[in-house]
Amino acid sequence: MKYRQLDRIVSLTPGKRLVAERTLRADEEYLRDHFPRFPVMPGVMMLEALHQAAVWMVRTGEDFAHPLVLLREVRNVKFGDFLSPGQTLLVTAERIKESEGRVTVKAAAEKDGRVTVSARLILEPSGSNEPPELGTDEDVKQRVRTQFIELFGDVPVTATQTT
Repeated sequence: MKYRQLDRIVSLTPGKRLVAERTLRADEEYLRDHFPRFPVMPGVMMLEALHQAAVWMVRTGEDFAHPLVLLREVRNVKFGDFLSPGQTLLVTAERIKESEGRVTVKAAAEKDGRVTVSARLILEPSGSNEPPELGTDEDVKQRVRTQFIELFGDVPVTATQTT
């Protein structure tokens, strides 16, 4: 993952809701071109932060059962504000529905109480379609679980209550 867009997970209800932070650093590679005199996080990178939060939320909800979580569609994208170096996004991804093997996630990022980007993401948990005897899916699942722990360590998990 070349452009990691989440610094830490603030809270997590596996499979239901994830809240994370992302602080933009002045030395980030793409800021040299976007824009030299007015460096701001590109909108596509803000959208990627929403995507990464949604993917981790889905993966943790199924205890990393699917090696891949594919982005199938992005709807209703709205940009509201710039993010400059030193500022922090609070990113929220929340599952709103699941239908026909796809998960719809409402996601938004804000800074100082103002929305910078919001969208609905349609994700599809999937396997690699490789023959099981190759072990590809199991290998990828283990790598993803390890990556989550390396990136975020111990995450505050909110227990879900059943009624």
